[in-house]
Amino acid sequence: MRLRFFTAAAFLVILFATCSSYADSLYLYATPASAGMGGAFGSIADDNAAIIVNPAGISATKRYGTETGYLFTNPYSGSRLDFSAVDSTTSEVGAGFGYYHDIYKLASDYVQRNTYAMALSAGEPGVLSVGVTGRMDLLSGALSGQAESLGYGLIFSPGVSFLNLSIAGLNLTRIRGTRDQLPPRLIDTGISMILHGVLTIAFDAVKNLEVASKNSIDYHAGGELVFVQQIALRGGYAWETAENTKTFSGGIAWKAPRFTLAYTYVGDVMNQSNSTQLVSFTLYPF
Repeated sequence: MRLRFFTAAAFLVILFATCSSYADSLYLYATPASAGMGGAFGSIADDNAAIIVNPAGISATKRYGTETGYLFTNPYSGSRLDFSAVDSTTSEVGAGFGYYHDIYKLASDYVQRNTYAMALSAGEPGVLSVGVTGRMDLLSGALSGQAESLGYGLIFSPGVSFLNLSIAGLNLTRIRGTRDQLPPRLIDTGISMILHGVLTIAFDAVKNLEVASKNSIDYHAGGELVFVQQIALRGGYAWETAENTKTFSGGIAWKAPRFTLAYTYVGDVMNQSNSTQLVSFTLYPF
């Protein structure tokens, strides 16, 4: 198993280093957990957001879960309904599938997008895990067409179980689609600390490869505090220098043994009328 794993890891690292970089907005396919921590989720990726945010997270935490979520954002008059499932328990290679249906306003026209994403991941929890995600976007309206891309991710624990390091990117390899149809190119590096299984603190720096100026690095910080092993409180802050926006987030989740119910609110510091809200229900049948 170790030989197969490290062979796969070496292959993905080489592929990661040689590919041109394309990626995704951290909030575009966020869950209440990832958004609640301000987008500082690349090195954690312990829920279904891992499918797109960092596929290495699927194997970093052994689990099986199906999730249904809904997002509404008023700045873009947009909404998203999604369904996803991950399984890293029945095979040495973990897998995840996600379907995302979103509608948002672009200038005076609306765009409708159906996204299908498939992720594969391999690794040893608490040591090293790697992953790759393939996605296909079917768009209608102002950006009609089809776009396809690949993304990659890695999560590493440098000899201590409470510390995670990560590097990830979405849409790193463009297969089909125009620049307008694909999300901006981003590279996400992250670090997180999990203290006593109760407190999680995370930081991410995101390089926007579409912006030529020095103001192309976005910063995300967040945390989660768990009470009585069931109630999770989340908070975060994001400074998007490329778009000159600052957002804060707060969320709450009820983590029962067989399911999780979560809610997150994201607000705009400079324009209080702008907000995004997310809810999700995750089921762990096994």
